[in-house]
Amino acid sequence: MPNRIRAVREALKLSQREFGEKLGVSRDVISNLEYDRVKPKELLLRHICQLYRVNPYWLESGEGEMFDSDPADVAKVDEALSIFKTLRPEFQDYALDQIRKLAELQEKY
Repeated sequence: MPNRIRAVREALKLSQREFGEKLGVSRDVISNLEYDRVKPKELLLRHICQLYRVNPYWLESGEGEMFDSDPADVAKVDEALSIFKTLRPEFQDYALDQIRKLAELQEKY
């Protein structure tokens, strides 16, 4: 499993510090996991899977796909949500309306 935790982090192009910060742990914790100095707790493994959309079966066994969805797609959604949250309510309504119109237009083609 230590190699798979490292593989996830590297696939996401994150440093140990960045990977850990998003999980609420230090770089040292990530380093210890990757070098198999400590065994990960189940709660941390679940958090990795939820936060980074990692396939839990792959993380445990190494079989199947690493991610439940493409990290690039996830990054786009995360960016869109981050921007959306900063908008004033009337702009959020406008943005949602535009997204709905784009979806309708896409269905036609």
